[in-house]
Parts: sequence; structure tokens; C-alpha cells
Amino acid sequence: MSGFLKRMENEIAYKKVGRGEGTGPISRILSGINLLALVYLLVYLFKDQQYIPLIILVVLGFTRFGHWVSIGLLIYFIVAKYWVGTGLILLYGGIGWLSVWFGVRNIKRNLYSGRANIDPFEGMADLLFILIFKLILFGVALLTSGIVSIIFWVLFGFVTLFEVGRYYQRLSSPWRKLHFPLMVHYSAIAGYLVGAAKSAGKEFNIKQALHSLIKAAYRYMEDDEINLLIESAEKKINNFYDREALNKLFQRSHPSLDPNKIEELMDKIETTLRNPEEKGLRIRYAIAEIVGREYGEHERMKYIYAVFTGQAN
Repeated sequence: MSGFLKRMENEIAYKKVGRGEGTGPISRILSGINLLALVYLLVYLFKDQQYIPLIILVVLGFTRFGHWVSIGLLIYFIVAKYWVGTGLILLYGGIGWLSVWFGVRNIKRNLYSGRANIDPFEGMADLLFILIFKLILFGVALLTSGIVSIIFWVLFGFVTLFEVGRYYQRLSSPWRKLHFPLMVHYSAIAGYLVGAAKSAGKEFNIKQALHSLIKAAYRYMEDDEINLLIESAEKKINNFYDREALNKLFQRSHPSLDPNKIEELMDKIETTLRNPEEKGLRIRYAIAEIVGREYGEHERMKYIYAVFTGQAN
């Protein structure tokens, strides 16, 4: 790669990191931990009456001069032999650097890979409020003492567990990283197309919606390739392509279940798939094509199984 292209790549990556776009789950999690380290540092600066560094960090820490502020404070703390501050600023800077590094790496990896450009946390605006609430609880727990501090530590623990559960919901398996955010995209797409169809006196076009959904995942994919993905999903629905593999998954997951009962279930699923009014499964089969393209057939089948067992609503 030429020096010019390398500079362009770095510029794009760092701009995206600055906006928090496409940084990936590891960078996002580290960013949250970094904010906890910052609150810890601010509280100790306040406790140790280091008011000038505290004010400088609060006022300038989140500006474009933030990294220079951190370096300047590190030098000041070393000169002043304020070792607690030195350790905390190193911790804060180190976690921040790791967060940026993982974010830049994720963005660069996806720039030319042709992979789906989907944020696994799409539609999870509540995570921001959870983070803010958690930071407040953490700061108050550090500032207070006795029973008050214990109460805030317990609350902080509960909120953290809830946050971990929300992360687990989206990250515990590869198909989850795509299904839930893509369903958020589909809701917005379908809402717009339904409104447009009503205004024009036409019927809702599910294929147009699926085309827009796949385009949301692959912004630079050609229309012909998108149509091939939709056709592939339609063929698998019409032929119940996954019957045998799905049957085996049910047998493996429910070994005590009568094989005849599983066959009856397969017949019911096939009947449902052949229903032309069943749009929900057409959406999920289109998503299954994206899952298969990203993670392989095995993960695609895990997703199909999750669809029919109610895990991918």
C-alpha cells in the first residue's frame, strides 16, 4: 500500500473512531472501562485536594488537546512525586490507547473486507443512559463512606450486572451481532416503505424492503448481488432447504424428544414457510443469508434454529 493510501486509511479510521463509528465491541467495552478509570482519577484528585489538575482535566480532557493534557499531567505528577496520580493517569491513558487501537484495527479490517457494516449495538440507546448512571454511582460510592458508600456500591454492582446482560444479549453468539441490529434497521425501512406505499396507493413490497435491508449491511454491494442473496433465501424457503439440518439440530438439542414429533414439527414449519403471507420468516431468511456470508453455514443453521425456537424474535 502506497504512503498516500496509508495516510488516507489512517485518517478515515481515526475520524470514525472519533465518532465512535465501526469501532467494534472490544473498543466500546474498553471505552466504558476507561471512563470508570477517569472517574476514579477525578475522585482521587478531589480527595487529595489536587484542584488545579482536576479543573484542567475536566475542562480540557475531552477536547482535541486531551492527550496532551494527559501527558502534561503525567509529567507534573512525576515531578511532584504524586504517585497515586501518576499510576491513575497511566491507567487511564493506557486503557484509552487500547480502546483507540482496537477501534482503528476493527475499522481498517472492515474497510476492504466487504464484510457487513453493522454495529452490533444498533438500537441500544439505553446503554448510554446505563453508562452515565453507572459512572454517577461509581463516583458517589468512591466519594462517600460507611453505609452510604455500601449502598452505592451495591447499586453500582446491580447496574453493572444489568449492563453485562445487555452486552451478552448482543455478543454471546455471532448471529446475535447481526440479527438484532438488522431487525432494528428493518423496522425503520419497513415503516418508511409502508408509509410511502399508502401515500402512493400501492401495496407494501417485501422484496424492496429486503433489498434495502441487505443494502444497509453492504453499502457498496451491487444490486445484482443483492438480488442473488434474496433469491437464495427465497429458494431455501420454497424448498425447505434446511429441513434435514434443522431436524438434526432439534434431535441434538432435545435427545429425549420422539423423532416422530420432530418430523411433525418439521411438517408444520414447512407449511408455515409455504404461506405467502408469512413475511416475518422471509425477513429472517434474508438475514440468515447475511449470517452465512459472514460466519459460514454452521452459524447460519444455528441462526435458523434460533428463529424457530423463539430466540431470534
